[in-house]
Amino acid sequence: MDLKTRSLWSVVRVVMPVAWLLVTPALALGADRPAAKPGMIVAIVTYAFTEPVSVKDVKHAAARGAQRYLNLPGLLRKNYCLSEDGLRASGVYVWESRARAETFYNAEWRVAMTRQYGVAPEIVYLHSPVMVDNTAGRIVVDEE
Repeated sequence: MDLKTRSLWSVVRVVMPVAWLLVTPALALGADRPAAKPGMIVAIVTYAFTEPVSVKDVKHAAARGAQRYLNLPGLLRKNYCLSEDGLRASGVYVWESRARAETFYNAEWRVAMTRQYGVAPEIVYLHSPVMVDNTAGRIVVDEE
């Protein structure tokens, strides 16, 4: 490769990444605006135990119930979580709206979960105006 060609490639290697960094955030935000979910809510459902549970216990619970959350209307994500001391297990849910979440967390659900885990669930709702979803490579912005 001659000197002129090498110089050109040196410029391209510097300019292209800089251009990419400048353009990508704007494209990502703009591309996701139509797919934004109004009123996105994070619901943290927590069970406080008197005796520690293990990661194995949480995986077992997920194996029994995770399938019911696939394609659940209004649910964008769900994570099963466990505190380091094993005394608190949580489900962290991202919902399209609080109405969808509250429809799911009805009285029947609360009774079933209390029976299943031996303690009543506590639910905290948090508004989520922006979600960075690295698994899908997108940013979702709440329209509200």
